[in-house]
Amino acid sequence: MGFLKRLMGKIARGLRRPLTYATAEWNRMAARERKLISILAGAVVMLAVLLAGYLIIDSLQEISASNDDTREALSAIAKRSDVYRDAKARMKALEARIGVEPPQLAADLEAAGKVAGIQIPETADRPPSPAGKRYLEHSLDVKLRKVGLKELATFLNKVETNPRLIVVTRLQIRRSFGEGDKLDVEMTATAYERLKENRPKKSSGKGKG
Repeated sequence: MGFLKRLMGKIARGLRRPLTYATAEWNRMAARERKLISILAGAVVMLAVLLAGYLIIDSLQEISASNDDTREALSAIAKRSDVYRDAKARMKALEARIGVEPPQLAADLEAAGKVAGIQIPETADRPPSPAGKRYLEHSLDVKLRKVGLKELATFLNKVETNPRLIVVTRLQIRRSFGEGDKLDVEMTATAYERLKENRPKKSSGKGKG
């Protein structure tokens, strides 16, 4: 408390002389000069008030615009939440169909061929290749000879609705020479394998004795 009193006393003594000088100068001025200085000081104060008001209003407008943008973003998210949930559900369903075991493409295609009444005379495996960081792609080239359009449609439907996700990534169809409506088909069927995550093993926490 004593320190604050001494500090305030020093400030008062420091301001006393300028205030005394200003008061003396004010008293020596004519009435007209005092009036002009008062008007100038009032104008300066008015400009300061207007500037402060403008800055406050501009800041409030920016805050209001930011709040409007936030409300619009939240509204858009709320409107599209169903779309997001549906896409997430489809992604989970696809991951469940992919699985973590290597696909048996030849066996699955053979089963689809039996349902459609189609023989598969020729297949050729392609080497597995990475599909992103989480998946491995397995592909099988297939050749079909002298198949009907109806049987082919049934075969393709059975392939793509297989419990294991299989996608036809290449399909070439030619009319079989001299066989009327029979078709020769070359296609590539692709399935995916989800790579297992290598999680670090937890330490047992037991030290050696």
